[in-house]
Formats: sequence, C-alpha cells, structure tokens
Amino acid sequence: MTNVLIEAPSALQTETPINAHLSERRRRLIIALVLVPVFVGSIDLTIASAILPEVLIKLNIPIDTNLGTAAWVVTGYLLAYTISMALMGRFSDMVGRRGAFLACLGLFIIGSWWVATAHLFPTALLNDVARRYLGLRPDLNQLTLLAVVIGRVIQALGAGAVVPVSLALVADLYPPERRAAAVGSIGAMDTLGWVLGHLYGGVMVGFFQQHGEAIRLWLAGLGLALPAPDWRTLFWINVPLGAFAFVLMLFALRGVQHPISPGRLDLIGALLIAAALTCLVLGLGGNTDVTGATSLRALEAQASQSPYNLPLLAAAAALFGVFLLWEWRQAHPILELHLFRQRAVSAATLTNLLIGFLLMLGLVSVPLLINLRAENASAEAIARAAERAGLLLSTLTIPMALAAVPGAWLSGRIGFRGTTLSGIALAIVGFALAGGTWRADTSELVMSAQLTLIGIGLGLTIAPIGTVVINAVGAARRGVASALVLIMRYLGMTIAIPSMTTYAFSRLNYLVSLARESFAPDWTAEQIQRESVRAYFDSGVTVIAEMLLIGALIGVLALLPALWLRTAQPKATYAESGARDAQLER
Repeated sequence: MTNVLIEAPSALQTETPINAHLSERRRRLIIALVLVPVFVGSIDLTIASAILPEVLIKLNIPIDTNLGTAAWVVTGYLLAYTISMALMGRFSDMVGRRGAFLACLGLFIIGSWWVATAHLFPTALLNDVARRYLGLRPDLNQLTLLAVVIGRVIQALGAGAVVPVSLALVADLYPPERRAAAVGSIGAMDTLGWVLGHLYGGVMVGFFQQHGEAIRLWLAGLGLALPAPDWRTLFWINVPLGAFAFVLMLFALRGVQHPISPGRLDLIGALLIAAALTCLVLGLGGNTDVTGATSLRALEAQASQSPYNLPLLAAAAALFGVFLLWEWRQAHPILELHLFRQRAVSAATLTNLLIGFLLMLGLVSVPLLINLRAENASAEAIARAAERAGLLLSTLTIPMALAAVPGAWLSGRIGFRGTTLSGIALAIVGFALAGGTWRADTSELVMSAQLTLIGIGLGLTIAPIGTVVINAVGAARRGVASALVLIMRYLGMTIAIPSMTTYAFSRLNYLVSLARESFAPDWTAEQIQRESVRAYFDSGVTVIAEMLLIGALIGVLALLPALWLRTAQPKATYAESGARDAQLER
C-alpha cells in the first residue's frame, strides 16, 4: 500500500508545525473544545424550522399574513452563516486563530441571548428606535419577531465563522501528515449538527409542551421562580454552554502560536462575495432544511417558486463572475483562487462539490419515502412519520460522522486518493442498492443498512478532501483554504435542492398523467379519485427510487476528479508564499 507520506512533496514532509511544543494531550483537549461550538452552531442552522410555528403562536402573530417575515428566522440565519463562512477564513489569517475563534464564539453567545430575550430588551430597544427616530407606532409582537430575526443573524455571523476558523486552528496544531483526523472530526461534527437540528428542535419543543408546567413547578419547589420552558429555552441553553466553552478556550489557547498573514481585508471582494451568496441563497429559496418535506409537492413548494428566483440566480452568476475576476488579481484574496492551478486542489474541490450533492440527495430521499408511506395525511400520522424519518436519517448521519475517524486513519495508509475513491465507491453501492430496492413495502431495516453504507462512504471522504486543500497553503493562509473547502461542499448541497426538486416534480407529473391515460372513461368520480391517489403514490415511489439511482451516477462522476487526488504540490508562487509564511512564523 502507498503511504501518504510517500505522496507528499518534500516541502510538506519537512514542515515543522508552529505548535510543536504543545503536548498531544493539550492538542486533543483543544480539538474537543472546538467541536462543541461547531456542533451547537450547526444545530441552530436548522433548528428554527421546527420551532417557528410555536414562535408565531406564542407571539399571537397570524401565520398567513406574516409568513414572509417569519421565514427570515430561517433564511436570515442561513444567509449570514454562509457569508460569514466565506469571509472569516481570511479574517482569521489576518488576526490569528485565537482572536478570531473567540470573537466568533462571542458573537454566537450574544446572538443566542438576544433571541432568548427577544420579547424583553431587544423589543423595547426596537420600539424606542421606531418611535423616537422613525415616528412609528409598531405592533410589539411584530417587533419581537423582528428582534428574533436580528438575533438569529448575529448568531449565524458567529456560528458560520467558527467552522473555517476551527479547521485552520486544528491544522495549526499538527504537521500535514497528521491533520486528517482533526480536519475530519470538524467536518463530521458540522454535518451531524446540521442534520440533527430539525429533529432536536422538534423533540425539545414537544417535550416542553407536555412537561413545561411540571418543570416550572419543580423549579419553584427549589426556590427558582422561572417561567415554564418553551422555544426560548433552546437559545438560553446556548448561553451558558457557549460561555463555558469561551472560558475554557481562552485558557486552552494560551501559548498556542497563530500565524498572521500580511495585507488588509479585501473589502471589495468581501462585498462581491456577500452579494453573490445573498442572491444565490434567496434565489434557491433561502432554506436548506428540506428534510422536513412531507411530500414531493411540499418539496417543490419549499423550493420557493418566486418570480424573482431566476433574476436572483442570474444576478448571483454575474456577481460571482465579477468576484472571480477581481479576486484573481488580488495579492491577499478572500478566497484563494490561484489554488485551482494545482491539480490536486481542483480535483478535491470538485469532488467535494459532488459529495455535497450526494449528501443532500440522501437527506431528501428518506423523509419523502417515509412520509409517502404514512397511513394517512392527518397531523398525527405525519408527526409519527417524521419521527421515523428522523431515526432513519440517523443511520446515515451518525455513521458518516463516525467514519471521519477511520477516513483519517486510512489516509495515512493508502493515501488521500485511495481513501476518497473507497468512500465514493461505498456510497455508489449504497445508492444503487437503495434505488433498486426501495419500494412501498421495503423494510426500514433494509433501508437503514443501505443508508449506513452511504453514510460510511461519504464520511470516509471528509478528512482526505479537506486535508488536501489545507495542506496546499502555508500556515498564514489556512483560513482561506478552509473556507474554500466548506464553500464547495455547501454549494453542492444547495445545487442539489433545486435540481432534484425540478426533476422530481416534472417526472412525477409525467408519470401521474401517464397513469391517468389508462383510466376507463366509465369510471365513477370515486374510482377516479381512488386510482389517482394510487397513481400518485406509485409514481412517487418510482421517482424517489430514480433519484437514488441518479445519486449512484453522480457518485460515478465524482470518481473522475477523485482519481487526480494527491497531496497538493504548490506551484512556484505558493512555494514563495510558503517561504513568506515561514518567515512570519519565525
């Protein structure tokens, strides 16, 4: 077997990490502490969709007339999360990981407190501004909803930045040949939290509704006059948890050296990428939580068929084009585009794009089939189906997170390319088996076995792909490289939503219309209704199976760039960059 150290260029073999003086125990403690805010921040990315109905009910806000504003509780977080992820990698290169990480964590804590107390100080503040400076007399419940949106944006600005900064931070702790495990753990925890957010929010809100009053009475017996827990409690939990992590990281990062990159923040590039990502997120519907879709039609509606979608996507493409032209000429860009000159980096990022697509495809297919098989369309039946879908999805996401560790180990034995190819091959087999066997009566045990295979396969790719890109740059540019890794996988996930939705909905309509052509002309209205429901059900199952087979084909496509994966070998310009980085470290 080829060892990854043999593949590595001499520059990487002889690199001495700037934190070689730290003990192994200290490094592991830092990584363990880093994983906490990464997980909590990613959970909050999707938690809002589960608690939004209760938020509106508690505020006595009509859903039908305020759905647009309420949707920004989800969209605002996603948008700020994405922009922060793209920008803060470069910021951490400029100010150092310790300061950037603590600043991001502080923002997340402040945002969580703001949301938890939105009905108190934030609402009073907004009311004072509206009355004193704008001459308005707004509805206080509406202001509270606006305060929740603002708090979510503040949260996301911290949570989104934590991920790339954490990747760069753990890369600072280890030499290239030992980074894969740390990088894999960060990527796995981010994905796991993102997927579990909706389930966690739904379970906790239901628990508080059933036992909230009993909890309040129990606390009162202890002398604590606190209100019954509700959706705000989920954000209150973040405050002490985040504060505890902040204090621990403040001490844990003492003595940890942080490379500083020269130059200033590229403000024009920052504005361009922020505008491009804004148009992209809004154009795609502003919601990544498609795992709660109850049907193919609900998924199509969730993708948002606004007349502004196409103009927004066109604007996003134009802005991305201008951003690329601008960044290519910058000495200290927001995203290191010159990295794409290296074959290994181009291969890694393209592979990561397709991995993101596959992940989203798996996440969407499970709840669609489970909800389609629900005994009826009642709220109770849909709720039970959602619980089963959440449990079934855990057989995909938990193995994916766990597989990041053996993925790092394999990277040191068979190399980055061999590990990535093995993972993709397992995922292809899983998608092909699922596409060939998922039917109306397929047991959930069989489905979970196939999902586990897909999860293990995708999980094996996390560490090698991320490590290839991060190893391609000097110490003072790892934040930028980390942002590039995350953005490419996120783009793959977001592209999967509208493309698969468009395919599924058009294919469903075609199959249903084809079935209706065989209806006898003398059928009664009752027969037509019954057979139409059956046609929709059968067609839906067929479409979901086809989507899984498409996943197998996308996996085969992902094998092509993965074949070019090797440890990144810097071009001349990056050799010079590495020398400058080393000089800065000294």
